[in-house]
Amino acid sequence: MKMGLFYVNECHDENYDRAYSEMLEQIQYGEELGFESVWLAEHHFSAYGSMPSPQVAAAAISQITEKMDIGIGISILNFDNPVRVAEDYAMVDVLSKGRLKFGAGRGYQPMEAKGLGISLEKTRERYWEYVDIIQGLWSNDTFSYNGEFYSFDNLKLTPKPVQKRIPFYHACISPESFDLMVEKNAQEFMVTPTLMVMDDVLEYTRRTRERLLQKGIDPKIHMNLQMNIADNTDQAIKNVENEMKVYFNKVLELIPGAKGTQAPKTYERFAEVAKEFDGPLNVGALNQSGVALLDGPKGAVDRLEVVEESGIDSMSCWFRMGDMEHRKVMRAMKRFADEVMPYFKSPAKKVTI
Repeated sequence: MKMGLFYVNECHDENYDRAYSEMLEQIQYGEELGFESVWLAEHHFSAYGSMPSPQVAAAAISQITEKMDIGIGISILNFDNPVRVAEDYAMVDVLSKGRLKFGAGRGYQPMEAKGLGISLEKTRERYWEYVDIIQGLWSNDTFSYNGEFYSFDNLKLTPKPVQKRIPFYHACISPESFDLMVEKNAQEFMVTPTLMVMDDVLEYTRRTRERLLQKGIDPKIHMNLQMNIADNTDQAIKNVENEMKVYFNKVLELIPGAKGTQAPKTYERFAEVAKEFDGPLNVGALNQSGVALLDGPKGAVDRLEVVEESGIDSMSCWFRMGDMEHRKVMRAMKRFADEVMPYFKSPAKKVTI
């Protein structure tokens, strides 16, 4: 299982120069430590995330790294023109010399959609149309499309991507979205224990992979997970307790159904989660359910082994949560790289922990 980094890049003091500079320094350090990828998330209009255009960050990262894959986890397709998305990320693929891994989703935060003048109705239909457009533009010299939301004739991207086929990971966080992976013959998808506990995520992942294998597709599956490694579980929880509370308190203000609001159709599961988290946040319980991995090195290896056995072949480690202090992030990265990652880099799995 390959290991990478993840950034939504929260910034609660509005010092974005600091947030971006720290992120770039951490990514450079991550490449030195042996992390094989970095994944970037698109968000708008709040301290929850400071990357409204992850393609801009990806372009910058392409110039300060040499080997890391540059993953997008995710681009919110419904918030943009799909032709522009295809153009922007073709540029990123060229600038990175073919290191792009593209991930996409339909978005879920009502405030973001409202701010961009986008409806959260028919987001699934719009999403899959945009997927067809982007992949068609990337893989054909010229491409025409006649859909419900977009139509055009004989468009040619300049530049074309370096890769013959850019990996295209679909965000998959609800039972319905796992079914869609099978229906749409997904070659790549990404999961995270956000709307389900870890055991349920892994069970759905295993079932979905088996169903795709029956159709002759061996999917690449990526997981994103908040984590911290310390001497023991209690210390790991203590290391990130304040930051995780900052993160979850913020996200629970933003999801559909927050504070009793009406969730749009097809976003009902978010409203259920908002109700489940009503009350003081228990970080220890989040760790027990697998929503986060807060453990000692041996416990982390054991838990990640179970993840790997479910068919997940790459992981992005979310160390910087709740606008965590820079030195704490760097320390967390180093400990994981020294005491957990070597096990998964060893083909024989004989590294002693």
